Amino acid sequence: MQFLKHAPNRRAGRPVSLVIGAACAGLALMAASPAQSAPDISGKWRTKADAVVEISTCGSALCGKLVSFPAPKGETEATATDANNRDASKRNRKLLGLKILWQLKPDGDAWSGRIYDPRRGFSAAATVTTPRAGQLNIKGCVKAVVNVCKNEVWTKVN
Repeated sequence: MQFLKHAPNRRAGRPVSLVIGAACAGLALMAASPAQSAPDISGKWRTKADAVVEISTCGSALCGKLVSFPAPKGETEATATDANNRDASKRNRKLLGLKILWQLKPDGDAWSGRIYDPRRGFSAAATVTTPRAGQLNIKGCVKAVVNVCKNEVWTKVN
């Protein structure tokens, strides 16, 4: 390596050590600039309806399952079904353990995927962001004539 340190670069007329030094400095700057990446949103989150959704890895993406919720009148968590689903063939499936977030993949500093609202019985495109520590902002959008979106803030369950 001592040879490279003092050998001239014949094309540029500069010593190789300056060229190597400049290249190393450029790589160091690239490594020091953090790329935007989606934050870790794994864990249990309380919705504004007092349900708890657990977000974890499902294959190559994240998903969220309903792990606790206030049961509808006359039912329990164990017996409550997806009665409001627009698809009649799904109305008898259990709500407890139901995947309500799926296909969540990093999208810059957010997560994009799908969300299902069992209160209304339909799914929507979802964007998940973390405005503050311990909070998730869930934005669901349905395409009508225009995009109709609704935001909801969930809080981390310890």
